[in-house]
Amino acid sequence: MPARDSVTVFIDADNTLWDTDGVFAAAQIDMLAEVGDQLGAAVPEDDPLTFVRAVDQAIAERHQDGLRYPPVLLVRGLEKALSGTAPDAAARAAMRGRHEYRIAQGEAEATATRFQAALSATPALRPGVRDGLEAMLRGGARLLVISEASRGRVEKTAASHEILHFFERVLEGKKSAALYRRMLALTHAGGRTFMVGDQINRDIEPASAAGLKTIYYPGGFQPRWSLAQGTIEPDHVISDFSEVADIVVSTRVAAA
Repeated sequence: MPARDSVTVFIDADNTLWDTDGVFAAAQIDMLAEVGDQLGAAVPEDDPLTFVRAVDQAIAERHQDGLRYPPVLLVRGLEKALSGTAPDAAARAAMRGRHEYRIAQGEAEATATRFQAALSATPALRPGVRDGLEAMLRGGARLLVISEASRGRVEKTAASHEILHFFERVLEGKKSAALYRRMLALTHAGGRTFMVGDQINRDIEPASAAGLKTIYYPGGFQPRWSLAQGTIEPDHVISDFSEVADIVVSTRVAAA
């Protein structure tokens, strides 16, 4: 069992260890271009990603599965948006599904399938990850991943970047204060504990409620509803993952 003066660091995976959002962004831009080609419509050139995500978030806010909604809905929403419909109205039209669409159903589903295939690309590590993990291990910290993504996918991505060996365990679950408390008990984390994540409402707030010190590493994309919901300030905010080691190791030394 870990000593009472040990340091345990729980780390989110997607958009904290690696840039999952970059993979989604590339796939969404490709979908927009494909829908534009199918319609013979001009695609915004100045900021195509913002155009897509206005529709994407409007659909996610209405769908029971949030951002995990079926991607064919985004095809339909973009079709309406490229025809001049405002994002919220385009989302409503896609959700209702009772419209005469210009893109045939089979073509829309094929576009959605290609989008899903593009999401299988391996995301790049975020800045400072390898150096930060190495420094924390040298400083004696225990490292664990806690993610809402499937453990198998997280382990596969970590292994592809040759960083899986840094972690004592990979834990999977829907994040809440209760989950963090269970994870603390499960891992016998008896000393100082930290949570590193990219979302205030999914990583920082529940971890703080469970008594962990929090380190916020903002990702490239924050859903507009998560920004509105954040009410707890993180203990630390970083711009490079290597800074986590400075916080964790200095805390350990100060307490020694």
